[in-house]
Amino acid sequence: MLLQEDDLAKVPLLVYANKQDLDMALDASEVMSSLKLEDIKEDRTWNIQACSAVTKEGLSDGMEWLIKTIDVKK
Repeated sequence: MLLQEDDLAKVPLLVYANKQDLDMALDASEVMSSLKLEDIKEDRTWNIQACSAVTKEGLSDGMEWLIKTIDVKK
């Protein structure tokens, strides 16, 4: 529903696929399919980032993508 809000149009979307330190975690592509991210309109830039909050792996990569994407949109 939030992605359909006019006020949020063209706002970049970052999705973290967390818990990657666990064997049972879905990988980023499985999370993408589950959330149907590929159905997001072309006017919205989005990224899915595999990460682990415990090990901190991937967290900064996601933030760097978001900062770079916001800077480009300015």
